[in-house]
Amino acid sequence: MLKVLALNASPKMDQSNTALILNPFLEGLKEGGAQVELLHIRNLHINSCTGEFHCWVKQPGQCYQQDDMQHLYPKLRQADILVLATPVYVDGIAGPLKTLLDLQSP
Repeated sequence: MLKVLALNASPKMDQSNTALILNPFLEGLKEGGAQVELLHIRNLHINSCTGEFHCWVKQPGQCYQQDDMQHLYPKLRQADILVLATPVYVDGIAGPLKTLLDLQSP
């Protein structure tokens, strides 16, 4: 079974225009037999990278910070498809999604 992890970066979560596009897309994946998990980044506690290089030098692939990324890393590794949904503000993606992407395990 295809595993899909979807991350909605809109601060308005299910009340957003992002969700209006994302949710039908995810329903189509479910109808096609995929196992879909949707997470709202706003509900996650994710610290910014502090540039300690702990994840590179001391314990490769492991951040020393204990936040929700510790629960998210296994989900990211297990997903066959990662769906990133974000509103576009001025010239880029939502800040919390930028932070999450910066913390991808090396």
